Amino acid sequence: MTERRIRITGGKLITPDSVLEGYDLLIQGSRIAGILPADEGKMQETDQVIDAHGVYLMPGMIDIHSDMIENLIQPRSTALMDFDMALAESERLLAMCGITSMFHSISMYREGTWDVKEIRKASQVRRLAELIRQKKQRPGLIRHYYHLRYEIDNLECYPQVEEMIANGMTDLVSFMDHTPGQGQYQDLSVYRKHQPDEGKNLTDREFRQLVEQEQQKPKASQEQLKVLADLAASRGIAVASHDDDSIGKLKRNRKLGVRISEFPITLEVAKEAVREGYLTVLGAPNILLGGSHSGNLSALQAIREKAADVLVSDYYPQSLLYAVFLLNRRYAVALPEAVAYVTKNPAAAVGIGSEYGSLETGKKADIVFVDSSGELPVIQKVMVNGNLVVDCMNTGME
Repeated sequence: MTERRIRITGGKLITPDSVLEGYDLLIQGSRIAGILPADEGKMQETDQVIDAHGVYLMPGMIDIHSDMIENLIQPRSTALMDFDMALAESERLLAMCGITSMFHSISMYREGTWDVKEIRKASQVRRLAELIRQKKQRPGLIRHYYHLRYEIDNLECYPQVEEMIANGMTDLVSFMDHTPGQGQYQDLSVYRKHQPDEGKNLTDREFRQLVEQEQQKPKASQEQLKVLADLAASRGIAVASHDDDSIGKLKRNRKLGVRISEFPITLEVAKEAVREGYLTVLGAPNILLGGSHSGNLSALQAIREKAADVLVSDYYPQSLLYAVFLLNRRYAVALPEAVAYVTKNPAAAVGIGSEYGSLETGKKADIVFVDSSGELPVIQKVMVNGNLVVDCMNTGME
């Protein structure tokens, strides 16, 4: 069977190095077949021509850290929705956001942790991971991956984490430590602010007791983490650290084989992470909010200081596209650089850069059409594997 050929004309192509105007993008089957001057493009035999009429064409976005699906599965503390339905709903939402590859990032917490809610229990985490593994074998609107966030005080589930890595149930692993007094919660007032509703009325004494209890909990040793990291490496799975708050922690994680630093706490640590060869990850909501909601490193400051590589949506998938164009419009970051934070760089971080993340011949045809003529960027169309999965310009309305 002859593969379908599509020519996209009139768009402004955001490539890794520049924005090309007057060029056509050719698609054959699921891949980009060429980028040609428009005069040459129109000479090509094609089955369909799409007029992009002046909008930007950028690669599909790759989100390697987002727990948005938690609220789709468990919208209330006592309401656990059907997992298949939630994953299907996430596809529609993410496709509309221009996210074509999603690494669903669900934490595996130990029993008794104050924020362990049902979806973060080991049995539910495994259930979702297995569903995502099955989903990869079926066609869908976007691609799903699973990012296993292992809280290192969860010793009971250590064997399960090892098994999940060995059996291909995860595509990215991160080691997390939310112990108060370090990492994200160096400032105990931030830790207190993040307590769930039932913990907000603790007396000062009760809060001190909670902090002491959490600080004394046993954790996985460096040797145990090295076993997991080596196993992941043997399977081609990237390993990340989380909330690095010191150069010492970076060096310890480097010995484990960690190559991604998620949400470094300070600019000093982020800069050192870059020098150490890490890819640094920061939140796109941080860009929109003008700073970290936890009072930590400003993503914009890290970008200005060349200490940021990847932007992720964290908890708000709409943030990726808005952050890209805000960086360009307000902070004069060139579009190819701004787009790379959500496409090319995350693809490289998780080892899928040969197939995804940029508009280049031979890559998968994941393409987002963005109209930037208004105050906010608007997605018009989204293609995944050369198939149109979102078309906001063909509503059937008069």
